[in-house]
Amino acid sequence: MGQVALGFRSLLIKGVVFFIMAALLAWALGGTLWPRAEIVDLDPVTFQGEPWFWRLSVGGREPGRLSYTIHHGAADDASPLDEQRWVEVAGPRLAGEHLYYAGRTVAGSWVLERVSARGVAEPVAALPDRLAVERQLARLAAGLPLQDSEQIAGERDRVIDPAAIGPAAFGDSQ
Repeated sequence: MGQVALGFRSLLIKGVVFFIMAALLAWALGGTLWPRAEIVDLDPVTFQGEPWFWRLSVGGREPGRLSYTIHHGAADDASPLDEQRWVEVAGPRLAGEHLYYAGRTVAGSWVLERVSARGVAEPVAALPDRLAVERQLARLAAGLPLQDSEQIAGERDRVIDPAAIGPAAFGDSQ
């Protein structure tokens, strides 16, 4: 039985040495055995006396995947507003007593959300694309009301369809 115990002890020592050497090699090559996400905080906006900002994280348990979360507070002690993860974002923008931001979900839909004075996020509108998001955020920043879905569709068609503007706008004199 002594030989079996010595064999297990030898195997345990070899396993520990292997693990330490693998960790040192990973460290020397600039990596880690446990991947962690790279995190960047984007420019903050002050709302209710504290900074609100997007936190971008890339990698970690899902290599190559990026996600944004909205955070508030000092960067080193920031807490996420909720657990919603976005793949593309716009804002945040201040308008009146509210903070507005928009994000695109993994499913591909854009959602405009508003944070009230109580610090609670609520969805305001589902928007068709990035153009509509930027237009609505610009309207809010200028003190204008949000447009309804028909107005958004009409403006989108006018901007995207060159025939709606006319050939004179493009230098054609025909």
